[in-house]
Amino acid sequence: MKDKLRQAFESIRGIRIPELPGEIIELEHELKRKLCNSFTVAQIIERNATLSGEVIRLANSPMMRLKEPANTIRDAINVIGLDNIYNLVVSAAYQRIFGSDQLYKDILTHSVDVGFVMAYLSEWVHDVSRDEAYMVGLFHNVGALMFANKNPTLYNKLFINSMSFPTRIISKEEELLGSNHCMVGILVAKKWCLPMDVINAIMLHHTPKVSAIKDDKVRSHVAMIKIANAVVAEVSLGAYRGQEMKDYEKDGMQELMIDSEVIKELRNRLMTDQK
Repeated sequence: MKDKLRQAFESIRGIRIPELPGEIIELEHELKRKLCNSFTVAQIIERNATLSGEVIRLANSPMMRLKEPANTIRDAINVIGLDNIYNLVVSAAYQRIFGSDQLYKDILTHSVDVGFVMAYLSEWVHDVSRDEAYMVGLFHNVGALMFANKNPTLYNKLFINSMSFPTRIISKEEELLGSNHCMVGILVAKKWCLPMDVINAIMLHHTPKVSAIKDDKVRSHVAMIKIANAVVAEVSLGAYRGQEMKDYEKDGMQELMIDSEVIKELRNRLMTDQK
């Protein structure tokens, strides 16, 4: 593992891993306190007007299915809870960290769609909350954003190919870039102190067989990523569904015991959200 992380570091040498906003660090410290105060949590988030607006937007999105709309950060905390608000805040901040080039937008849009599909899919998965599923989906390709910064022309082709060939993309990246986006993603996730379950899902989401993953939660996350990626590649990007992508999706479906009717519903929900 150390050698792989060293190779990942070398593959993005010269590219700085972005910093999370200071509010995220402060929020993490507050939430770890024994006597965490919801009023203080709200104050920390509200100091960043842009971040606050994005958190409220996410809280009110179809993904979260709130019974009543959240008009303020305090509303969001009251409805979602302190345990879940952190995931939404980090997710909101992440979407504004990287640049505005088209490749960045394409990768991030894909990740957002995967996050939404995973949030919907969580209805059929035991012990995975909507906000947790969304966060895993949003961050699973963070390493791809770093490669997009390092070599945008080359990585644009690789990213497009990954939508049809989700297994062989890893060896192709290693051949051309010296590492793969999963290992680079670990570097980013560790710097940002993301939860260990998220880090492991980032590392393992291209594992050929989900059954090889020992941890139950991570195995569920990776299976969800596989299903969501297949749905998004087909619906949002119109990617060619070859046998490799079909096998990738089937592996996730078998792990979670998801049938084709659920996949149809996920496709329909994604298409509805995109209108």
